[in-house]
Amino acid sequence: MIPLNIPDLSGLLDHFLAEVVLCLAIPVILVVDLIARKGNREKTAGTLALFALLSAFILACVQSTGESIVVTKLLRADGLAKAFRIIALGAGCVAAWFAVRGGDLRGRGHAEFYVLLIGAVAGACLTAAANDMAMLYLSIETLSICGYLLAGYKRNDSLSAEAAMKYVIFGAVASGMMLYGFSLLYGFGGTSVLTTVPGSGIGRSLEAAALTRAGEPAFLIATVMVFAGLAYKVAAFPFQFWCPDVYQGAPTSVAAFLAVASKGAGFAALLRVVSAATAGGAANTEMILSANETLKIVLVVMALITMTLGNVAALRQTNAKRLLAYSSIAHAGYLLLGVAVCTDAAAAAIVFYMFVYLFMTLTAFFTVSMVERETGRVDIDAFEGLGFRSPLFAGCLLVSLLALTGLPPTGGFVGKFFLFKEVFALSGSGSANGMFFFWAGVIGLLNSVISLAYYMRFVKVMYLGKRTDGPGLALAPVDTGILVGLTIPVLLLGFAGFVITPLYEVAQRLAEGIF
Repeated sequence: MIPLNIPDLSGLLDHFLAEVVLCLAIPVILVVDLIARKGNREKTAGTLALFALLSAFILACVQSTGESIVVTKLLRADGLAKAFRIIALGAGCVAAWFAVRGGDLRGRGHAEFYVLLIGAVAGACLTAAANDMAMLYLSIETLSICGYLLAGYKRNDSLSAEAAMKYVIFGAVASGMMLYGFSLLYGFGGTSVLTTVPGSGIGRSLEAAALTRAGEPAFLIATVMVFAGLAYKVAAFPFQFWCPDVYQGAPTSVAAFLAVASKGAGFAALLRVVSAATAGGAANTEMILSANETLKIVLVVMALITMTLGNVAALRQTNAKRLLAYSSIAHAGYLLLGVAVCTDAAAAAIVFYMFVYLFMTLTAFFTVSMVERETGRVDIDAFEGLGFRSPLFAGCLLVSLLALTGLPPTGGFVGKFFLFKEVFALSGSGSANGMFFFWAGVIGLLNSVISLAYYMRFVKVMYLGKRTDGPGLALAPVDTGILVGLTIPVLLLGFAGFVITPLYEVAQRLAEGIF
């Protein structure tokens, strides 16, 4: 009798119950939408979706993690998976609320939108947890395909249709490059597993193959091809061209989700692949050390070009969503610098920065969504006089913009401090490319100064432009509460040590063991 090789799925509910809830919510929403009365469909679909997302978010916060926890050799329930799962679910909850309050779903099917959004969130969660190249590819494609449909959800809007088409075309090219890179890496390692996990019984992995093959040019080429696919997900050079058009044409709630959850999932995948390709930092021979330094240089060059291109291009933008798109590209460059450091401390700084980035970016997009709902415009001039007509609204946007710039006393300053601290620490560690990292850090700081020019354009029109005494934005109390709730953490993470220190310690624990 041939023994059945049935994988052990007992750990699925213990460590991935949040993803299970999301997957079950999709058929439930579709079935309920079919049987519900016509007048109640929209409210019912929204209630079910928010309940599923909030439930999954709570479960993700309380689920146990461990460096050696692996489910079916495909998924890893470690701290990195937990951190970016929470970020994706948080962004999904807020995006679902944005869609309703901002009017993105007016006259369109609600159930289908929520199904696609939940599918994208599930894809982002699984991307962060993937420990296998096949699983990573399928997770990224789940996130991407749902994102394509969400970007083109305004079916009668030519900009939305153009956004979806460009997103698909660039996504197909990047996906093909990444898949080919994975096939080459599979040939080198003889397995699709990314990293060996202590106590998991996994004997072979890409990490193990890197210890013997990292110095070969073909191995480096394969790794770079995989990075090309992941660079598309985080909107890094040279795969950033889709980002401005997609953010402008997509519903504002979708743009906010892509800016946070999709980017977060991409950086989680980047950290795992870089860790595997550099053998987890175990550079025990001169050949491997040289290959790792080459890979770091490639990442740093990508980071510097990405942030510079994003910041310089943003200077000419008049559309608020396009400006925030280029801002998102610039922040991808800052985060790529952290990835290039290849240490657990740098990974912790990335996790911390992504938590701050979640709040400051969602705050900015929420304000754009409210202005678009009230005025029908998303150009910067639509914010004129809001500092006098809606002082609380304008104040929240101001805090968000200061944080995105990296100015105190906001969480953006603290996040960039931890990130650049690791970059400069590597420059003083005696590394062969220490001075290279030093000047990379200097260029990164100069880019933050450049970003001040375009972020302050909002401040100029809100506070220094033509003063108008007309009515302010008609925000419902619940909208004001959400906006203030997103802004307060940005401030607390900027000056409140009793919040900064515990959160950074949590980020260190979650990132432990990545490199």
